[in-house]
Amino acid sequence: MKNSIPFFRTGTFLLLSACLSACSPEHLLIDKANLNSLESRLEQLDQQILTLAERQPTREELAEVQESVVLQLSEEIRSRVEPPSCPPQPKLSCPAVPTSKQPVVDVQSGKQIVGAIEDVLLSPPGIQIPARIDTGATTASLHASNLQKFERNGVDWVRFDLSHPETKEDLQIEAKVVRYARIIQSTTEDGERRPVIELHFTLGNVSQMAEFTLTDRAHLDFPLLIGRNILKDLMVVDVAQTRIAPPKTTP
Repeated sequence: MKNSIPFFRTGTFLLLSACLSACSPEHLLIDKANLNSLESRLEQLDQQILTLAERQPTREELAEVQESVVLQLSEEIRSRVEPPSCPPQPKLSCPAVPTSKQPVVDVQSGKQIVGAIEDVLLSPPGIQIPARIDTGATTASLHASNLQKFERNGVDWVRFDLSHPETKEDLQIEAKVVRYARIIQSTTEDGERRPVIELHFTLGNVSQMAEFTLTDRAHLDFPLLIGRNILKDLMVVDVAQTRIAPPKTTP
């Protein structure tokens, strides 16, 4: 009979632990004063158990006392311990699948669809330049500051600066002049003679060489204008959209 007494005392302490830690042993919602009171109460119950053991009770008496002690202890705990609330569990969600914006192609014609504004990869200098798409312009036009003409092996060349759209750093470019174009604008009666160079461009799925006239476009919103010489037979313009044809490949 005495062997059952330590087991009974151990069960009492386990009951206390279970009541104090509903979520985990890290969340005990009881202040020091109540804890001291419970410890004192446990000592009293412990003394009753020891006294009972000295009298060598029967199994029926032991079961009756055990039920009484557990009931008293449970009521004591409920009156002094705040029911713990479990910490909120984070919501699990599937990781987002990275998607890359693919250039849009017209289903019927197979041509690249571009918006009114696009980012065009030019090489040189190998950077993306914001461009306005203009079906009314015959030839593409590129901003050139500090434009200088010189000869190299008896051939006309140009040297000019192009501002990086993000860092604003001036990038110097040298290119051979393939021809000169006379551009007539509505604001002037006399045409402007501009040097024309060839650069490699990438716009959506289209990547090839094209001609660009050089001029000062500092007063305009975009340093690059894409004209019909690039759009013809290759692209369809949707003026209601912008930046729908990011460069897919690099030259």
